[in-house]
Amino acid sequence: MKYYIITGTSSGIGEALAKRILNKEEKNQVISLSRRGNMELEKLAEIRKKSFCFYQLDLRETEKIEVKIKNIFQNITAAQGVYLINNAAILTPVAPVEKNTEREIVDHMTTNLISPMILTSSFIRHTSVLHCDKRILNISSGSAKYLLPSQSCYSTSKAGLDSFTKSVSLEQKEKRQPVRIASVYPGIIETKLQKEIRSVHKDDFPLVHLFQEAYEKGELQTADETANLLLELLFHEEFGEEEIVENLANAKK
Repeated sequence: MKYYIITGTSSGIGEALAKRILNKEEKNQVISLSRRGNMELEKLAEIRKKSFCFYQLDLRETEKIEVKIKNIFQNITAAQGVYLINNAAILTPVAPVEKNTEREIVDHMTTNLISPMILTSSFIRHTSVLHCDKRILNISSGSAKYLLPSQSCYSTSKAGLDSFTKSVSLEQKEKRQPVRIASVYPGIIETKLQKEIRSVHKDDFPLVHLFQEAYEKGELQTADETANLLLELLFHEEFGEEEIVENLANAKK
């Protein structure tokens, strides 16, 4: 049995990843950590006769993460592989930093960086006794490297996620049974975050037209296409050797 723990499966990449996994012929279980349930995934699991477990969790409530992970691992037995995909993220606030409120900054950094760090820590701790394939895929963004005005929170949280990934990779290389980890820039995808950024007023985000034009020209990837590439990356034999994968489309498959 392969177990996939995925954050943010209510829509977008997380939902597409869960669908791809549930449609696989192999025996697997999708474990969802999300604020909202997804009836479509539950129905698909029932049709495909696969296991789908939903754990309601708001990643801003960091004190609840360890309890959820502990509960999850109490039900993991005879694992062939265990995988954590830190996918959930928020975009707001998108505005010059002086317009960002204290609450917005704290919520953003907690969701995009602190919670993935806690999840990773807990995952590694609980898998230390498992003799199986163990991997973590962190969904980052090109915004970590290519900076734009009005995205100081988003760029900072994703850059922090990349640095965290590299640090954990260094630690795990010294282990006898390491957890392989990588951070990836998935590209520009038509998700809720993209719709959100296209609706930002130009006074708050002067370059909003670039995202609007990319959408109008049909340059955005679909969530399903991206999910397929992400899973190919996750299971590549060299996964983790390159800690930061900047070009998903050209990554080793």
